[in-house]
Amino acid sequence: MTKKLKSIFWIMITVSFLGIVYFVSKWNKIDIDKNIGKSRAVKNLNSKVFDPAFIMLDSAKIRTDLEIFGRMDDTISFNFNITKSVRSDHIYFLNFNRGDGFTGVNITVSKFGNFFYTSSEFYTDNIRMFDFLESERYTVRKQKLTLDKSQYKKGDSIFGKIELQIKFNPTDSITNAKGYFRSIID
Repeated sequence: MTKKLKSIFWIMITVSFLGIVYFVSKWNKIDIDKNIGKSRAVKNLNSKVFDPAFIMLDSAKIRTDLEIFGRMDDTISFNFNITKSVRSDHIYFLNFNRGDGFTGVNITVSKFGNFFYTSSEFYTDNIRMFDFLESERYTVRKQKLTLDKSQYKKGDSIFGKIELQIKFNPTDSITNAKGYFRSIID
């Protein structure tokens, strides 16, 4: 019986250690800039317009100027929203999405306390039989997030800047994307 308890103990220690290593290797610390909400870049969001090919029904107000594939003047194709986790007061999801109704890209930033992790997802309605065998189309290589403060409550305004280095896996090309954003916590 003692050998089984020791084995269980070492398995739990190993799993905990691997979890900590994963967290440290993938999650980055958030930068705080209290004046980012007053910056010219955030105020310039009011002069931007949506690209008609990517207009969403709920997109009356421009919330981000993030662009991955190059910027065309003041035309925006990404939308932004933020949601708070139902289960925890310290977890938020910042969602940047671009889509035309058939294909699109979602970039999700998971915020936990003062740390964050960014993931990307390509979606399409043209599903082939062996799509699940292919690797993700986009991979986030480097990430930096700047927010106006570290803690938020439901109904608070949020202002920030995101900088990403994204690898387009089919061609191994790397692109840099950055953008400012604003919203209200849902």
